[in-house]
Amino acid sequence: MKLVKKTLVTAAFAFSALALANSALAAPVLRDSVTISSRIVTVGDMFEDAGQWAETALFRAPAPGTAGRVGLPAIRAAAQRVGLVEFENPGLSDVLVSRTGTPVTESLLNDLIADELHERSLLPGAMSVRMNVGAPLPMMNAADSANPVTLTDLRYMSGSPTFTARFTLDGVDEPLVLTGSLEFSVDAPHLTRSLQAGSVISSDDIVMRPIAVGFADSTGTLAYEDVIGKQLDRQMREGVLLRPSDVSEPLLIARNDEVTLLFQTGVMTLTVRGQALSDASMGDSVSVLNLVSNRVVRGIATQPGTVEIGPARPALASL
Repeated sequence: MKLVKKTLVTAAFAFSALALANSALAAPVLRDSVTISSRIVTVGDMFEDAGQWAETALFRAPAPGTAGRVGLPAIRAAAQRVGLVEFENPGLSDVLVSRTGTPVTESLLNDLIADELHERSLLPGAMSVRMNVGAPLPMMNAADSANPVTLTDLRYMSGSPTFTARFTLDGVDEPLVLTGSLEFSVDAPHLTRSLQAGSVISSDDIVMRPIAVGFADSTGTLAYEDVIGKQLDRQMREGVLLRPSDVSEPLLIARNDEVTLLFQTGVMTLTVRGQALSDASMGDSVSVLNLVSNRVVRGIATQPGTVEIGPARPALASL
């Protein structure tokens, strides 16, 4: 029995010694550099194997998008304040602490203003807006988050170009206030190459570029779908803005073209050769000389070289 007790005591002693040894080996190890995204640097950020202290706040992080070096005395003092007395230092005199950030760009702020104007029904879907604050914005960063920048106030009245906007930057104490003007524009088609009169415009022939709303109101504008498949009414150079007066429906029939006069009623179809007396686009009414009877009839241009005559009996008699 004494031998068993002695053995148990020896085993317990050995286990305690092993635990102490493992505890000593598991001392937190100071990192040489730290990159974080939050406002606070924790013990787990600064040390490997931080154990029970891992989630404990150590000190404030630098501003978003910046970095700074923290000296060993400051690290040791902060660690002792939270109860971490001993840690391993692999020969470091300081640690580089970097904080990630989201760049606060003019494009980002512009999008927030545009969204707000959409919400107020002051920016139709076909229109875009660009702010002008008179000078380049300083380099700024907000914290990495779902909403790094928030527009908290926009003072703008429809019809006046001036605005004042207040933004909150996540991780930055002071708000950003901007004052300037808003420039409204609308996308309009421009030619990507020079084209002759009569050319039918394809998607490769145009590019949509913004023009000032005031200019668009004075000249008229075309949407993308208003241009594709249309015919150019005059010769135009590359880069020129297309206006409503520049395009029309493509001609199906030109004056003096020989055409087919088509008459359909029930199961009966009658075709006659004719000569167009004027130009015609899809759906246009056009006069045609019947080359058999020498009568002039009117019909509708339905496809290239074809004019359809209505089913009324007078139309048949006129053929």
